[in-house]
Amino acid sequence: MRKFNVAVVGATGAVGEELFRVMEEVDFPVGELLPLASAKSAGSEIEFNGKNYKVKELTETVFDEHEIDIAFFSAGGSISAHYVPFAAASGAVVIDNTSHFRMQEDVPLVVPECNPQDIELWKETGIISSVA
Repeated sequence: MRKFNVAVVGATGAVGEELFRVMEEVDFPVGELLPLASAKSAGSEIEFNGKNYKVKELTETVFDEHEIDIAFFSAGGSISAHYVPFAAASGAVVIDNTSHFRMQEDVPLVVPECNPQDIELWKETGIISSVA
């Protein structure tokens, strides 16, 4: 099975913690994991699948420094507004859990229980807006 290199922006927040828990629960095929947060949280550690990972600072270049397949954003709309374009430009598929992109016409708003087929529309911008 293919494994995905995953970044989690907002790794030390409540939503980030829940995302790690769910990925463990469903045995999501994670290859490399890149937990990202503010400079204040950088250097702290999170645990995922029995392994500790050092949290790195979210910067404009961090996505170019790592080969990320999927980037989850859950650190607030202003963070997404600034950093999502850098993640998408690096080739990552961005799943944004803030309200910032929800009304943008070329970004699919996906509610997994209602319209999972719309996930395919990410190819235009590299971004999926989610309310899950």
